[in-house]
Amino acid sequence: MESQSSAPLFPELATQVREGRYFYLHRRRVAADPVVVCGGRESCGPDYAIDRSDFPFFAIEWVERGQGDLWLAGRHYELGPATVFCYGPGIPCRIQSNSENPLVKCFLDARRGPSASMPAYWVPRPGVVTRVASPAELSEVFDGLHREAVRRSRESQAFAAIYLRLLCLKIRAGRSPAPAAGSARHDTFLRCRQSLRDHFRDHLSVESAAGRLGVTPSYLCRLFRENGEISPYQYLLRLRMNHALDLVLASGGLIKQASYSCGFRDPSHFSRLFKQVHGLTPRELLARSGRGSGREPQARISTNDPDSD
Repeated sequence: MESQSSAPLFPELATQVREGRYFYLHRRRVAADPVVVCGGRESCGPDYAIDRSDFPFFAIEWVERGQGDLWLAGRHYELGPATVFCYGPGIPCRIQSNSENPLVKCFLDARRGPSASMPAYWVPRPGVVTRVASPAELSEVFDGLHREAVRRSRESQAFAAIYLRLLCLKIRAGRSPAPAAGSARHDTFLRCRQSLRDHFRDHLSVESAAGRLGVTPSYLCRLFRENGEISPYQYLLRLRMNHALDLVLASGGLIKQASYSCGFRDPSHFSRLFKQVHGLTPRELLARSGRGSGREPQARISTNDPDSD
């Protein structure tokens, strides 16, 4: 176990990153087991390479897209979408991105507390590489943790512990054999899923999304089903409702504006779908979070698409 008195508060970040989205927690030392320290999503540059011979934190990383190579505890692995791996103190790790198809990956770094062993739910174990059927679900957990972390509330540490456990449980439940990576069909699926993630605000239906992608709606649904994903409709809905959650909280109660900005002309229908995804209506969420009165302020409603996050 690393020395709590000598270990740095935060790890050094790689510099060969084209775009990064990070959060940091626990600027004071916390007696918990384990403690989330930081996390991020990185679009790696073609020259991305890190060599961590003795990393003082426990890191879970997963690949959203792209390719690369991993040397973990003396063994070599090929990195691709849905690959998940963990390393930490005493486990050498080297990551190198493919120069022609650079990695886009997420990571969470945690510090072990007083216990001499990792929690039973921690999956994968340090030094282990695995795959999951739905990496998008892991990225949803990261997005939720990022939203809570950047608010810097008194509850951020508690939320981080919950999200870390959820992430590990998602990995355990979603482990699967490697798909036929590199096949034309699998490549089509990856292209379609990424397009939906990049352009979810443009599509109100699976038919619209399929038309943009140049495939039929039934074929798009089949691709998602074969790769263990939720349906394209549910995938689009989650992306739009996650964006709506950010808009509602950031505005402090402009529910109609969030509804219109997400492409819904009926705020009541929007609220029902919001509750379907998040378990609470926008007004219930605002009441519990203490952000806004839950009453719609008198304001001009914008019908323009929101800017990118």
